[in-house]
Amino acid sequence: MTATTKGLKKAALQLLGFILIVTSVLGFGTVKTEAAAANDFQASVMGPLTKVTDWNAFKNQLRTLKSNGVYAITTDVWWGMVESAGDNQFDWGYYKTYASAVQEAGLKWVPILSTHKCGGNVGDDCNIPLPNWLWSKGTADEMQFKSETGYVNNETVSPLWNGIGKQYTELYSSFAANFATYKAIIPKIYLSGGPAGELRFPSYNAAAGWSYPARGKFQAYTETAKNAFRQAMLAKYGSLSGINQAWGLSLTNANQINPPGDGDGFYTGGGYKTAYGKDFLSWYQSVLENHLGIIGSAAHKSLDPVFGVSIGAKVSGVHWQMTSPSMPHSAEQAAGYYDYNRLIQKFKDNNLDLTFTCLEMSDSGSAPNYSMPSTLVDQVSAIASAKGVRLNGENALPASGTAAFKKIEDKITKYGYSGFTLLRLANVVNPDGSVTGEMANFKQYVITHAKPADGTTGSVTLYYKKGFSTPYIHYRPAGGTWTNVPGVRMSDSEVSGYAKITIPIGSAAQLEACFNDGSNNWDSNNTANYFFNKGTYTYTPGTNGAAGKITTGAPAGALTAKAS
Repeated sequence: MTATTKGLKKAALQLLGFILIVTSVLGFGTVKTEAAAANDFQASVMGPLTKVTDWNAFKNQLRTLKSNGVYAITTDVWWGMVESAGDNQFDWGYYKTYASAVQEAGLKWVPILSTHKCGGNVGDDCNIPLPNWLWSKGTADEMQFKSETGYVNNETVSPLWNGIGKQYTELYSSFAANFATYKAIIPKIYLSGGPAGELRFPSYNAAAGWSYPARGKFQAYTETAKNAFRQAMLAKYGSLSGINQAWGLSLTNANQINPPGDGDGFYTGGGYKTAYGKDFLSWYQSVLENHLGIIGSAAHKSLDPVFGVSIGAKVSGVHWQMTSPSMPHSAEQAAGYYDYNRLIQKFKDNNLDLTFTCLEMSDSGSAPNYSMPSTLVDQVSAIASAKGVRLNGENALPASGTAAFKKIEDKITKYGYSGFTLLRLANVVNPDGSVTGEMANFKQYVITHAKPADGTTGSVTLYYKKGFSTPYIHYRPAGGTWTNVPGVRMSDSEVSGYAKITIPIGSAAQLEACFNDGSNNWDSNNTANYFFNKGTYTYTPGTNGAAGKITTGAPAGALTAKAS
């Protein structure tokens, strides 16, 4: 090969490399995929924490959920209620009544096998402790948590107690035996992994003196926890000498291996960045990972043969102190979250769906909160999506207003969520069964992405040729509940001069609707409402009181012109 030939080849390769870089950066030659929720996406609502006392009123609320396109109600099934009489003495009567009410309303039921106490956490309005007899099965040091300050917590059983697998297996097996007849309405089952039903340590607890946005306290100060840490380090390094070499210390006894003595100083002094600090934080999370494996295995063994449905667990969105200059990620790490990639891999390994919280929240990274919930949702969701772990979302605080629901929509569509559960029933349905003002937002930004259980889209997509500058649609699925006047504001379409909305109507035969400009100026088809079957339509309002014109399909140029 001549020097000239070599030079030409080198130049060609350089040109090809430049073209590849440009096409990668600008997106030329790549297939652009539109963000969307998963094909099996469903919208659910979390039921009340407290016991239902008026079943007729509750059934009326359930019917309202159904008529507005909600798929399921999610319910805490409290261990402290069903096994309170004694070990292996179960009473499922209340929850069978509950399941029957859900079935009668035509909804699905997602039970949470809640092996934690109700009371003391954000949003708790009940007091249901764990079964009293449980604490006789082991010592407090084995079964409970102790914090840096010596506070003893019994919200849930410590994952370090060696009897936990047996107790949970008995609970799961009894549930399976008693609810097999309700299999048709149970599409998924959740496991409580810790306080508030979340896979974490009880690091932030008001009864222990915590208040937001404090980092919380590590929970590894029982002798059982200390010994577990010591044994894990000896196993990792082979000997005390190996530990000393790795940590740069001169320990003379394994009992000198302890969790941080000063949690604040652990961060401000940089201890979290040392080999010791990394080992402690990694071990601390591993306790949660092992616990997830135990409860996941017990659940699959007990529940899979009966129900054959997805099983999931929940990780809390500990979003404060994330960007603190002196204590970065300290709140997450006190809760047990050190390496999300490794934690989510455990969900994958144990064939468990992941529920994550705070989808409605926006970042506010300034002092003293250093709160970055939106960034955290992105981080966790991206990892889970890449690993193929099914995602379900929740709001952390009551979702209120268009901005919050738009934020939820952004997350569930950006990362292909399989479900979203709104906390709670009272947020969208009043005690008398009427809808609250938030139901319209829930429907427009979340329920609209749902796919009915029968496999059809079960929705009406309307393109509205703008007769009003800001069109609203006031509607109900035939026989269902009307939206509040003036209805729901329709969003600008990708087709110029049109507004658009997609409305799930479930099993209803038609959508009944009328239109207005939000200022009591109505177009209602000469005083009669318009009716739409499931599908996609373009509506052009009439003039001077004349009836509007409805044509099948989307307007020319629409990106979403396929029929629903």
